[in-house]
Amino acid sequence: MVYYVSVTLSRFEEKVEAVVSNGFHPEIRMSNVGRLMELSDADIDRLRRRLEQRSLTGFTHGPFFGLDVAGIDETISRYSIESIVRGLEVTAAIGGKVMVVHTGYSPFFSRGGRRHWFRNWTERMSGVAGKAAELGVILALENTWEDKPEVLLHLAGMLPGEYVGFCLDTGHINAFSRLPVRRWWKCLGDRVVAVHLHDNDGLSDDHLPPGKGTFDFGTFVGLMKERGELPLLDFEVGIEEAVRGRRYIERLIGDA
Repeated sequence: MVYYVSVTLSRFEEKVEAVVSNGFHPEIRMSNVGRLMELSDADIDRLRRRLEQRSLTGFTHGPFFGLDVAGIDETISRYSIESIVRGLEVTAAIGGKVMVVHTGYSPFFSRGGRRHWFRNWTERMSGVAGKAAELGVILALENTWEDKPEVLLHLAGMLPGEYVGFCLDTGHINAFSRLPVRRWWKCLGDRVVAVHLHDNDGLSDDHLPPGKGTFDFGTFVGLMKERGELPLLDFEVGIEEAVRGRRYIERLIGDA
């Protein structure tokens, strides 16, 4: 079974040998937007060759720190969209088929603010979804502060094309939603293309290894197995913690 571990783009060269030696493939996190925007063609070609030389399959996590696609500041919004599109281009260039993105949604918007946000997000992300389809990269909307899965389902429904799916984040469900994982999976599971595996105590997004917090991984693994084909399984923890988390998840898969 293939498992992934999150590695930042800026530290990929430093971490790739540890990723390989511990039996993982990389989810490359483009968290440093400046670094992403500065990548040259030679940088991207070197990254692609590094993956190919080690027979690694990779997917990516698009940029999100400081970005605001649907905000009222047009300069920030425009740069946010340019950054996400650049992430898609890099993903395609290195052979990736999935890029995870945060939506930027907040459950604390007023009713009027929510309508305004949804309108802006849809108008601006429609072009991004079109670019994803052009490049053959699935745009995987990740639950972050969304408190219920219907928000993501609604957002995906407003985007064109078939290259929109979901990334289900176990730690974010546990910390930011009061709904059980069964509800999330029932709503989104058929279109979940990637999963971020980490844990917490339900109060803070601490990114603990699976099994070290209170998330119901037993139920979650059982639901995934019922679907048959597993999504991309990525540990959003350090590499040593990912090794421990993998043992825990494999034990649950064997028992489910």
